[in-house]
Amino acid sequence: MNATTTLELGPTFETFVHANKRDAKGRHIGFVVGLRDNGVNFYAWVQNARYLGNGEWVEFGVQQRSRCFDSLKAANIWAYATARERIAKLTK
Repeated sequence: MNATTTLELGPTFETFVHANKRDAKGRHIGFVVGLRDNGVNFYAWVQNARYLGNGEWVEFGVQQRSRCFDSLKAANIWAYATARERIAKLTK
């Protein structure tokens, strides 16, 4: 019998990236960039969100799945590039 161990995930880091656009209700449109790791695997996701003010936001739309990366740098580059791509699509 092979025993496997699952490494516990550390704390979640999330930040809101503004798109400099507002929705029909006047809320700021943007994306939440999230990062998390277990010391071996690094996870990143980008979620549509609305900024409410005072550092608060609410996630919007279908919940996004995280992607797994071999390094924090790769996860970080992918997440922020994805957020910028989605913001660019809003301005077209």
